[in-house]
Amino acid sequence: MKASGSLTILGLGPARKEHITLEAVQALREAAEHGRPTYALAHARAIVQDLVPSLYPKSLDYLYTIHGVDRPTAYRDLAKMMLRKAYVEGHNVLYVVAGSPLFYNDAVLFIRKIAQEKGHQIRLIHGMSFVDLVLDQVHWTGHHGLQLYSAWNIAHDDIPVRNSTPVLLCQLGEFSAEGSALDTSKSSEMLKKLQEKLLLSYPEEHRVRILYSSGPPQYHSLSVSLSILELPHRTVPVYSNLWIPGLGGVE
Repeated sequence: MKASGSLTILGLGPARKEHITLEAVQALREAAEHGRPTYALAHARAIVQDLVPSLYPKSLDYLYTIHGVDRPTAYRDLAKMMLRKAYVEGHNVLYVVAGSPLFYNDAVLFIRKIAQEKGHQIRLIHGMSFVDLVLDQVHWTGHHGLQLYSAWNIAHDDIPVRNSTPVLLCQLGEFSAEGSALDTSKSSEMLKKLQEKLLLSYPEEHRVRILYSSGPPQYHSLSVSLSILELPHRTVPVYSNLWIPGLGGVE
């Protein structure tokens, strides 16, 4: 017999309180009122506590520090844990994530796939995506298309980019082993790998933009213009993004 629990995945938006939906705020307040078990990473916990001081999300930071466990395995374990707590143990679980749950969140993807396989209904509370925030720094309206990838896809998965169409690469600091959204420790390693791949399709003087979707103190979107040649000389937070205009000035 299935337990009568539930699982809600809540997107907080890019990191500013002004970008959080009323639906999300209401769900957080209800979780505090009814004592629903709530889970989040460090940066999401801080936002939740600022919004609803009486709600204390449980930490998931340990997922990034388990020796010998890679990210995909950790994400699958997290997905199984959330579903077990909801549909085996019978809790009404709230899983809080930054941004939109549907953008570059492998744990959420695993949850959705397993839930579908097992016939579980989950509730998604959609959040504003980082894409909405960072595109205010470039002149793009959609007329020329957009290639959207993780930086890891280009640096390590050998996915080619078309230099005639604009490209947005996210999570430039993905080499980081920690869960901090502001960690910059290994981002230059990623940028060096990206430079090597991009030079196969673009001249070294091609101008690109690093787009910051989160960072202290106000969490505003910021933009820094530089050439592909200069990329490895930067350090950036994990959730920074790289905008690459198409050749010929097609943005």
